[in-house]
Amino acid sequence: MFELEKKALGKCFKLPQPTLRESMLLAAIYTAQAVLCTAVLTLAYAWEKAPDVGWAIISSILVLQPGITESLSASIVRILANIVGATVALIVVGFLGIGLWQVLAAIVVIVFICELLRLDMGLRAACVSAIIIMTFRESSVFMAAVARSISVIIGSALAVVVQVGGSRLKLLLFGPHDAHRVSQSSQ
Repeated sequence: MFELEKKALGKCFKLPQPTLRESMLLAAIYTAQAVLCTAVLTLAYAWEKAPDVGWAIISSILVLQPGITESLSASIVRILANIVGATVALIVVGFLGIGLWQVLAAIVVIVFICELLRLDMGLRAACVSAIIIMTFRESSVFMAAVARSISVIIGSALAVVVQVGGSRLKLLLFGPHDAHRVSQSSQ
């Protein structure tokens, strides 16, 4: 097999893997973090009668990573990408309207903006954000863009906060040296 394919498969299946005990503890920590984020967001959005809890939950799940640095990076990228996608969608709709060629134009603009910003990791999310705002909306495009962006920010921020708690839990379970090793082996 080719070297690039081996690397890609290794990342997909966490090769080499931590021990079964470490792997199960990491899975339990991730599960607790994901469940906590989902529960907190669902309850808070219900209490506030706010729309778009789904985007907040999706963002929190996507941002949760094995380490704080990775979570913070994923959170920043996700927030910036959604702001780029929402802004471009609003501008395109405002000046050109909504239709297939406008969605395609938005994608082209987003690709070049992300390239200028060196936002490579957020390119797909920015394009998807614009497509969702321009095609899957029940309210005005402006309200859809604002509500979705706010939900992404809230979900991403909560995931980082929960990640800090998860990091503390790893330190308790594995100690300072082993917690770093487990985080490295799970990436």
